[in-house]
Amino acid sequence: MKRLEYFFTLKIIHLVIIFIPICKTFAQFPKDTLLANKYLKKAELLFEQKKLELSVEYYKKALNVESKIYGQNHEKIIIHYHRIGLIYRNLGEHEIALDYFETFVRLSIKKYGWRHFYTGTGFLYIGVTYKSLLQYDLALENYEKSLLISQYSQKKDMVAFTYENIGDVYIKNGEHKKAIEYYNKSIDIGTKLFGENYTENGISYQKIGNLYKDQKKYDKSLTNYLESLRIHIHAYGENKIKLAQLYIDIGDIYGYKKEHDISLSYYQKSLKSYMTVLDMNDPKVVNLNLRIANIYIQKNEYDNALQYYQKGLAIFQNNYDNKHITSDFYLNIAKVYNKKKEFTKAISYYDKAVNANRKSKFSDNQQITFDPTEYYDLKLLLTALQGKAITLQLKYEEFEKIEDLCASIEIYEQADILINYIRKSYQDYQEKLLFAENARVVYANAIKALFKYYKEIEAAQILEKIIYYIEKSKANTLKDLINESKTKKFAGLSSKLLELEKNQRANRAFYQSRIIDETSKSTINKSKIQEYENKLYRLSQTEDSLAIVLKKNYPKYHKLKHQNSLILVDDIQNMLSLQTTLLEFFISNDIVYISIINKNKISIKELYIPNLKEKISQFRRTIEDRNTNTYKKIARALYKDIILPIENEISGNELIIVPDGELWYLNFDLLLSKDDITNNPKELSYVLKKYAISYANSANLLFSSQKKSIFNFKQYQGECLAFSFSSESNEQSLNTISLANLTGYEKDLPGTRKEIKAIANIINGNYFYGSNAVETNFKKNVSKYDFLHLALHGKVDNEHPENSKLFFTQNKDTTEDNLLYSHELFALEIPAELTVLSACNTGTGKIAKGEGIMSLGTAFQYAGAKSLLLSSWEVSDLTAPDLMTNFYLNLKTGMTKSKALQQAKLQYLNNADINRIHPFYWGNFYLLGDINPVQFGNYYWYWIVIGIVTITLLLIFLLWYRKKNILKQ
Repeated sequence: MKRLEYFFTLKIIHLVIIFIPICKTFAQFPKDTLLANKYLKKAELLFEQKKLELSVEYYKKALNVESKIYGQNHEKIIIHYHRIGLIYRNLGEHEIALDYFETFVRLSIKKYGWRHFYTGTGFLYIGVTYKSLLQYDLALENYEKSLLISQYSQKKDMVAFTYENIGDVYIKNGEHKKAIEYYNKSIDIGTKLFGENYTENGISYQKIGNLYKDQKKYDKSLTNYLESLRIHIHAYGENKIKLAQLYIDIGDIYGYKKEHDISLSYYQKSLKSYMTVLDMNDPKVVNLNLRIANIYIQKNEYDNALQYYQKGLAIFQNNYDNKHITSDFYLNIAKVYNKKKEFTKAISYYDKAVNANRKSKFSDNQQITFDPTEYYDLKLLLTALQGKAITLQLKYEEFEKIEDLCASIEIYEQADILINYIRKSYQDYQEKLLFAENARVVYANAIKALFKYYKEIEAAQILEKIIYYIEKSKANTLKDLINESKTKKFAGLSSKLLELEKNQRANRAFYQSRIIDETSKSTINKSKIQEYENKLYRLSQTEDSLAIVLKKNYPKYHKLKHQNSLILVDDIQNMLSLQTTLLEFFISNDIVYISIINKNKISIKELYIPNLKEKISQFRRTIEDRNTNTYKKIARALYKDIILPIENEISGNELIIVPDGELWYLNFDLLLSKDDITNNPKELSYVLKKYAISYANSANLLFSSQKKSIFNFKQYQGECLAFSFSSESNEQSLNTISLANLTGYEKDLPGTRKEIKAIANIINGNYFYGSNAVETNFKKNVSKYDFLHLALHGKVDNEHPENSKLFFTQNKDTTEDNLLYSHELFALEIPAELTVLSACNTGTGKIAKGEGIMSLGTAFQYAGAKSLLLSSWEVSDLTAPDLMTNFYLNLKTGMTKSKALQQAKLQYLNNADINRIHPFYWGNFYLLGDINPVQFGNYYWYWIVIGIVTITLLLIFLLWYRKKNILKQ
């Protein structure tokens, strides 16, 4: 990307020099004109000499002089702002560059209008600058403006360049599919304009190859790399330095494919290309030696690998003043010694990696408190800490010295502090998810270490620490989003303060990345690092001041925003009833850890369950195929694997399950507790018959919402808001129908509307159907009801869960498309006690490691819904009305939500038609979230109680006041 941007920068500047000659415009002041020309020539000379800091000063001098001659609206002046912005971008002064680009856009719009090429160019470079500042949403916003202008002005080369930049942003957002889509758009335009050998296409192919490599789709990656190589060889020849990185990329792919000899041959080609310009001491050459060493590790030739690592390390130590970049060498050497089972040496090199990454000098005897701010590269630090901890675990397994295991556990505590610190710097949802996956690996190893320690010393505090790490591995992103959502809704909080908080986080991440970039160079620019450190210090001061303002003026907001402690196990136990057991799962390869918490006891089980993912897939297939025989076998086998080993630990008849990984795809209530002989689905020994089951993303997310919130207060809500989808475009309805009136509705009710009518006798509220069942009506009313019942069609996007959607009735509404996407729910407030998504697959989605299932239900939780009734597969119009009728009737009797669902399924099973008793027809619904009973009615009782209490207090006060006066007399 940097090469392309630099090329484009030169192209723009040269075009400017060609199209706007210095002597084009007649000047009123010849001396000023000559002076400006002098400054410009000097600036251009310095630019060619790559003395950018001096060059920009002369451009600014020329700008000042020519502004007096021509005024701010002259084309020469407008171009100056753009060119100065470009130089500041190349200097890494992105905030200054942004000011110049924004002025360039403002002046361009004023002189030429919104649709001019200059305006599009300005938006493009504002986007590029925001991307460098790590503010990807603003980058994308400006790219899209540039794209519209470029398409209008038919600047196809600019369109291609913008597509490529949009692709870069989607990479940063973790949306690889979209990134590839935009790179291919760029390639298509480039090919049409400049032919199949267009060099910029070669760069796009290389980026696509990188994306497929990240996805481990090595064949597709190789195809794109080889196409990129063909274009580059056509342009530059075989041994040019421009091809060196591409040879490395191809070598990497062959390494992943275990074709090590071919991999080495491409690395040798890369080395040959580098040597056309560089020497053996150059960092790029040394890093290539690292890759060669890695290949030797793959070939189990550890001594050869060590030779290359030590050689590279010596070059850096002897030739460069930057000791920070030696951390990578130390890490790699440590990994080799791990492979050789020389654990003491491995640990010493992990320590060296950590110390080289420290900002201040450190001695082995120095005792310090762990502080993440004392290190340059936090991701590298996390890798080093994890590596050392794992090595200590391996050492313990080899020599059985308990002190090694204890040392490992202490390091995981540091890693936990570091993860918390790093997590705060991420702004983007996708970035949070990617980091959650990485953090989960750390917690998996910490849990493994602690469980081994528990086998040595059976102490309750060890169990609590295991549960702590299990919880820390779950739903952090969702919890952050929910807390952020709550804080944004806090009445009276200034939007400027919220924006300032967001900018502070973005700026901190940017300057930290700049320090890492600078310290990774062969020669450190200490003044630059000091400048970035000073900016971070000023940011820290601003954050402290902001925290004081928020704590003083918005104490409730501050308390919620900055709470980061987990609910303790004791608190969880206090909130559990005697009839309820919490089962929380954590999967690490074939090992499944289960924490069992009930009112009086906690315990942890470690189960070995190979091929769990395949078993669950088979379980779901047997249900979809309605094959009772195979279903019985796999449902019983899974029960034996998961439930039977912990059956004696379960107390009561209600289970709250916090799944992990593929367990999110398992409907636990459909497992079989006995070896059933019968093939009659009605008579099978479903777990459903023993336990009322509900699910949660994490114990803390569930129980923290049950604690009395500083934001919660009861307000008047309507009882139920119901919607049903209709594809009948000719159906008209001027008014919504109340559920009470729907019971007397005589017309034939299609599909999902029968389900709504079935519950109309039980619950009151308003029902939107036909032409009124539109997205606008939903958004207008959704925050006003305690119950939401949405009998709509749904579609899950597993690649991009934020694009999963519910379908409303289509009409000619110009403001909404009647497709409610998950990401739209993030902007809504839904304080419902219960949300029923009676649509197909509303509870399915992509599993995000460390987060759970990314379903439509996740988005409703974010918007504030306390509990959800979701579906795991297709919903049948023939069975849903009966299930829902029973469910609401049970709720109205005061049952917990999980008990109400359990009984609804059993009631259906006992009374259903023989052709619709297989679990496929009734087993798809599951409850997520709070299970407490819900209050029906319009809350008149609530206001009556308040009135009685108020009158009583007033009477007490009057009696006291009267008695007081009597005593005085």
